[in-house]
Amino acid sequence: MVASGEPLSRVLDELIRFMEAQSGRALCSVLLVDESRTHLRWASAPSLPEAYNQDVDGLSIGAVSGSCGTAVFRKQTVVVSDIERDPLWARSRDLALSHGLRACTSVPILDREGEVLGTFAFYYREARGPSARDLGLIEISRDLAGIAIEHSRSATRIEEALRARDNFLAVASHELKTPIATLLLQITSLERLQRVAGALPIQEIAPKLGNLERQGKKLLKLVEQLLDATQLLSGRLELERAPIDLAQTVRDVVERLLDGVVEVAPEVELHADGPVLCEGDSFRIEQVVVNLLSNAWKFGRGAPVEITVEQGDGAARLLVRDRGIGIAPEDQARIFQQFERAVSVRNYGGLGLGLWLTRQLVERMRGRISVQSELDAGSTFTVELPVPHEQVCPDHR
Repeated sequence: MVASGEPLSRVLDELIRFMEAQSGRALCSVLLVDESRTHLRWASAPSLPEAYNQDVDGLSIGAVSGSCGTAVFRKQTVVVSDIERDPLWARSRDLALSHGLRACTSVPILDREGEVLGTFAFYYREARGPSARDLGLIEISRDLAGIAIEHSRSATRIEEALRARDNFLAVASHELKTPIATLLLQITSLERLQRVAGALPIQEIAPKLGNLERQGKKLLKLVEQLLDATQLLSGRLELERAPIDLAQTVRDVVERLLDGVVEVAPEVELHADGPVLCEGDSFRIEQVVVNLLSNAWKFGRGAPVEITVEQGDGAARLLVRDRGIGIAPEDQARIFQQFERAVSVRNYGGLGLGLWLTRQLVERMRGRISVQSELDAGSTFTVELPVPHEQVCPDHR
């Protein structure tokens, strides 16, 4: 069933029914660790009372949390031969007894790295420990359930990756098509004017050439993002490490006003007193600054962008604040993932690579990036980069 791709719920149901038939006494269940790794969620228990399954769904993981919650906490088998008397069941004793459950042995299901995926439990309707045969069945159940769960999650990850790829290709095709179509249209327009009017006056040529230049730079930026992403994913992106004046780098970028990245650059409030030294790759640090400023201008609704460069405790800090549309709390972690964009910005275009590339570059320079944001109140992106070693240990020789 696993090899043929049957749904996990059907595989677990069949596994449980088989093990119950082999035991002759046990009622079995499978619970899965949730994403927060703090609770267990019901996965399969076809022979246990439905009301009990509903009550157990969401069981806390802890040192005293029945057989299953405790088994995950300890990462080892937990045998409770008498639920009525065992202190591990203090919180759920009445629940189990009300459904006629008197004993429970639970074993953690582990993946290949040793992380707990869930639990496989054998319940009994009388106070008793598991027989030697049942202990063997529990081990087999644990291993088979682990294979089924890992296979299901791998298939899910593959499906998600394929969906992300397809979505990205659709977005990339659209984003690349727009500047290319504009370039071709402007070129055709210039050729038509040339045929009709002969030599064209500069006032007619200049706007079209300016548009050609902007679209060409936009196209170049998109291609560069794709090339950087390819190099990062293949492990071929090399970074230098040298002392850099972060404050001066930011000033240089602001002075150029991100020429070609945005058509109209809003006001910039730059706060940078004196040199602020960090360690990294000067070209990639400039790329990080450009990406963050580009985003701030793009989503800032024309309001001034505030940039602060300061020497922090053991780190150089860059803060880029806009007063724009903001990012919803549920999107703030996702925006740093590959091909992902916040729901609120999907009408603004882009490949969904900029912040992912920025995070990758910052982390590869041993730094970190974070965001604080509120919808309709703007966003503040903070980058912290390591300082040169001699600044951390000035007395070291």
